[in-house]
Amino acid sequence: MPVHTLACPDLVTSSLVASHEDLPEDRYLAGEHVYRYRAFGQTVLSPNRPRWSLGVPFFQSKRLNSHAGGVSRTFAPLTEVAQEFARALALRAQDHGIVPRGEFALGCHQIRVVATDGHAAPPTPEGFHRDGFAWVLIACVARHNTDGAITTVRRPDAVAEPLHEGPLAVGEALLLEDSLVEHHVSPLTPLRPGRAHRDVVVVTLAPVTAQEGHGA
Repeated sequence: MPVHTLACPDLVTSSLVASHEDLPEDRYLAGEHVYRYRAFGQTVLSPNRPRWSLGVPFFQSKRLNSHAGGVSRTFAPLTEVAQEFARALALRAQDHGIVPRGEFALGCHQIRVVATDGHAAPPTPEGFHRDGFAWVLIACVARHNTDGAITTVRRPDAVAEPLHEGPLAVGEALLLEDSLVEHHVSPLTPLRPGRAHRDVVVVTLAPVTAQEGHGA
């Protein structure tokens, strides 16, 4: 199966949850309404102590991302607690035998999506898509007053039934073999009147010389 569920509640610390409170806005959204907040960093996954590159551009082609592809996007530096979480999650995927051992280019996006009574928030405004890596891990670290945000994973031909469909629970990660599937998250709305948010950490892994979506 190209979709795997990975439990990680023990890796979701109060410091990681709190770090999402200070994420700056994503400046690359279409329209004037801001609903996504984001940080990014990249390193090499290896047995050695990681050296993170922060403040580097992130680039995807238009083929991969119809919403924001073709633009070198620069996000806020990834927080240290998210760096630690990303590496621990990737190593867990290797420990479970899903991702092979070895060195990989690791990218990490720390993201908060916010919805209000007047504005639903699309976590994936590009619709069904691939990210351009060998593996993608999507981990939920917090949900507040949320409805919607249903993750659907399917084969690219979209003929068969979805391989996975449902909301990500806190402490749950999906590991996708990115070349074999495409994924989408439905809009987030408040469960009760007021504000809602969903916090995730997205980790991408690729052979060091073979990544398509990447930091430029």
